[in-house]
Amino acid sequence: MYFEPFYIYIWPIFETRCLESQTMPHITALVHGQCLASSITLPLEILSAAAQSQRSQAHRTQLSVSLISENGGALATHSGVEIATEETAAFKDPDLLIIPAIWRSPRHVLRKERWQLPLIVSAARAGAQIASVGSGSFLLAEAGLLGGQVATTHWQWFDLFSKLYPQVTLRRDQLITQSGRFYCAGSVNSMADLVVYLCSELFSPSIARRIENQFSPEIRRRFQPSPLAARNDSHRDETILDIQLNMMDRLQQPISTRELAHEMGLSVRTLNRRFRQATGMTPLQYLTEQRIDEARQLLLHTNLAITDIALRVGMRDASNFARMFRQSTGVSPRKFRHAVRGKAFTPASTHTSNSSG
Repeated sequence: MYFEPFYIYIWPIFETRCLESQTMPHITALVHGQCLASSITLPLEILSAAAQSQRSQAHRTQLSVSLISENGGALATHSGVEIATEETAAFKDPDLLIIPAIWRSPRHVLRKERWQLPLIVSAARAGAQIASVGSGSFLLAEAGLLGGQVATTHWQWFDLFSKLYPQVTLRRDQLITQSGRFYCAGSVNSMADLVVYLCSELFSPSIARRIENQFSPEIRRRFQPSPLAARNDSHRDETILDIQLNMMDRLQQPISTRELAHEMGLSVRTLNRRFRQATGMTPLQYLTEQRIDEARQLLLHTNLAITDIALRVGMRDASNFARMFRQSTGVSPRKFRHAVRGKAFTPASTHTSNSSG
């Protein structure tokens, strides 16, 4: 019996105007015949969901996506998934550039798809964040951007990567690495974790939490580039960094902005101003985010009662804790725990293989 080929058409999301002149995140993915389609479609679905969530807020942001191939047009990947693309002439420097995973050996792509290299370099020079998936990190290294930096790749190609790029510090023990604006995710699943973190950068931490809950609250633990796990935590204000660490150490205790300001020899007004400049949020917002993050992990990994969890994260009023948790995540603590426990499972076998990367 004959069946017509089944194709999935993935069309670029057209740009629309944003209210109040909000910055429009522009996402670009580089497409070629040997790329793994899911390493493009999954990140874009997560980012699109974040944009839709942002549009429901007072300040709206519209996502803009470009899918670029060498010659443009409908391009079929190895799996038969067909992607509608634009040619390289349409490339413009993005806020986030996605370099997808490569199906099987990356050597072929390094030889045949070198048109990507100047685009990657251009995006880097323009200050874009660049995220490679699996063996897509070979292209990032081939573009000369990872010299002296840390990186990872798909486990199957560790030895080849080390041989081709000895100047790069390959982290075989890490699923996600960050070197400044360059990120490497070892697999498509790891890319999902990374994109949730990037949603915090491109949109807001609260949007990132909603998206994390929506896609996989039971297994994901958002990528954290530092122990603080806060937006813009790589700032250079040492005083504010000390305050952030102080907050994390005293998460279970009542903390007031006035107390923190006094301890650091600052006025409350100066503390609020410098904290917002450094992190993009107020001290109270930051503290609340850390407490909600900790509560999520306790709900995920312990059987503590919700009232006990509230106390563990410094919230003595359980009803107020539940209200703030719902505002941040979109669900109550009880429903969150139910989703986590209801979706848990034990794989029948852990002996699986994967030749993609």
